[in-house]
Amino acid sequence: MKVLVTGGAGFIGSHLVDALVKNKHTVTVVDDLSEGKKKYVNNKAYFIRKKIQHPSIVNVLSQRKITIVYHLAAQKNLQVSKLDPVADAEINIIGSLRLISGAKKYGIKKFIFYSTAAVYNPGHLPLSKETDQVMPVTPYGIAKRAAEQYLEHSGLKYTILRLPNVFGPRQDAGGEGGVVAVFCSAFAKKKPAYINNSGHQTRDFIYVADVVTGSLLAIKKGHNQIINISTGREVTINKLYDTCKQVSGTSINSKKGQRVKEQLRSALSNNLAKRALGWRPTTSFKDGIAKTYLWFGQNL
Repeated sequence: MKVLVTGGAGFIGSHLVDALVKNKHTVTVVDDLSEGKKKYVNNKAYFIRKKIQHPSIVNVLSQRKITIVYHLAAQKNLQVSKLDPVADAEINIIGSLRLISGAKKYGIKKFIFYSTAAVYNPGHLPLSKETDQVMPVTPYGIAKRAAEQYLEHSGLKYTILRLPNVFGPRQDAGGEGGVVAVFCSAFAKKKPAYINNSGHQTRDFIYVADVVTGSLLAIKKGHNQIINISTGREVTINKLYDTCKQVSGTSINSKKGQRVKEQLRSALSNNLAKRALGWRPTTSFKDGIAKTYLWFGQNL
């Protein structure tokens, strides 16, 4: 198939592109490289540098004769979404809407959209199901939910994948980089990392290869459904640090970080993914951390 991957130079997107190319699809990548890196783009993919919110984004669909869209491009920094919600909305709402409208215009066969655990009402945690109430409490979550709703009412065949904390090679450890990347990068540099609050707060950590597997299945399954791609397990930040410490073979203790306002517990049920996609995660938490640490050690 002729597939478009927006955000295909980024962390999750570049792994997805690799898998699509391996499966003999013709892949076009659109990325503005504000966060993604050109070196991560598979050399067998056709690359276009473009902002997702630019009106000409729809032309890519016709010019490249796209049949499947994977939409990952997003403004994902929570602080940016709070400080500049207009900029966040221009990318995450307007950009998504332009692409959805273009997909409808040009008869795209399937639109696969990547959403987030941030759309759920924190009161329903720790184990959120797709049928639970959605009540995002950040502009980022609000924008993602708005894009979901536009897609639901578009008339397109779609699958919405809601992701928890994805980790793995190529993840950015800078800025608001994922905590796994931050810890693995610190250990690779033989430096301690900081743990905010008590460290007993939990997250649902899923390895990027498992997300890619679920994404590939969504081409032919899960039509017009919202599906969590998750492990369904809570892991504390302290456990994460200890696992990083173990796989690195060092004895570097953590440092006490700041007291910040954050969600205390989080995990997403994956029962629907098992039923609708025939999918389940296959990478153990420790193996995923070991692979991620190895990559950071090789790419300092």
